[in-house]
Amino acid sequence: MIARIFLRIARDLAVIPVTALVVWAAVAALPPPQDGDSKESRAAEVSRQLRQDLGIGQPLGFLKPWKDLASGKRLGNGPRALDARDLAHALAGSLRIGGMALALALVLAAAIAALRVARGGPTRLAGELLPTLAYGTPVFLVALAVAIRTGISLGDDTASFEPTVALVVGAWPGAFLGTLLGDALRAERERPYFSMALAKGRSPAAALLVHALPNAVPTLLDALPPVATALLTGSFAAEKLFNVTYFGFLYVHAALERQGALVVVATTVFAGILVAVTLVARLARLAVDPRARDAAEVS
Repeated sequence: MIARIFLRIARDLAVIPVTALVVWAAVAALPPPQDGDSKESRAAEVSRQLRQDLGIGQPLGFLKPWKDLASGKRLGNGPRALDARDLAHALAGSLRIGGMALALALVLAAAIAALRVARGGPTRLAGELLPTLAYGTPVFLVALAVAIRTGISLGDDTASFEPTVALVVGAWPGAFLGTLLGDALRAERERPYFSMALAKGRSPAAALLVHALPNAVPTLLDALPPVATALLTGSFAAEKLFNVTYFGFLYVHAALERQGALVVVATTVFAGILVAVTLVARLARLAVDPRARDAAEVS
């Protein structure tokens, strides 16, 4: 089983360099922008800059953005050009927001799941309606409303804004996780072992916590990679609207401004984060779920 786990880890890690190569090729193939009367000279200038930044035509040119970053050179042009320290600072800010958003999402998920498994009609109805309301409301609209009302979008970049951004970003993944967890708990409640626990004197709440919840947790772990994706992409939109210049803000800005080398590096880092989350979720699933270990041994 250990060998199979390491093989899967190696396969997942291989996604990172493949992503770097694919993104580099895609950015290199982008047509230059066409603007107004000076479109020809502008196109030639952008094309030359792009070839230089990406190392097009050079031996191992796809490594040039990483070489420039390692040498201390700034990637991109203008005031938003970034070096490795700037990228690390921006990434740390986005990860803080993502961590807080994930914690808030789990708290919200527990609340929604509790509502969905409740026996009472109005309480259970609330558990059904809250996720539907969340799914039907675009995150960027709520982010825009909060940004305008709180004045965050007009202020400086300070850590005091991070909990508000995390709250907006974490609401939708929380609704998704709450739906999954609530449905998993309902399914576990119908199994024979649950009825046996009740027959032995366990209260319904205790049976849910002690017996059903451990069997439902793997469902959350399976959902962690797509939820991490939702948290990061939601953070990108929220950072842009809140004017919080962390990794997501800078990533979007680099893409809009055709800063090819920065887009290649940022996309690869983004892929690395998602691979890391997937690996952590997979290892956690193997640790808490005997059925997953048995499946790994068989496969």
